[in-house]
Amino acid sequence: MSGNVLLLLGVAALAIYMGVHWERARRAVSDLRLSRQRITGLRQVVARERGHVAMIWAAAALALFLAIRYG
Repeated sequence: MSGNVLLLLGVAALAIYMGVHWERARRAVSDLRLSRQRITGLRQVVARERGHVAMIWAAAALALFLAIRYG
């Protein structure tokens, strides 16, 4: 009887441990999905900002060219 109870307690402890482990893995996957969405959004913002900086540089270079050429 004692061996059976000990075996049952061991199986119950293993089930609890595996359940906790499974829940952590599930949360990690959902967090990863949210992180990927956030990273995609940030990449789009970075690309847009780089475009703005390129336009500002082009306008500044044109203004400097026109100032030197005709000023």
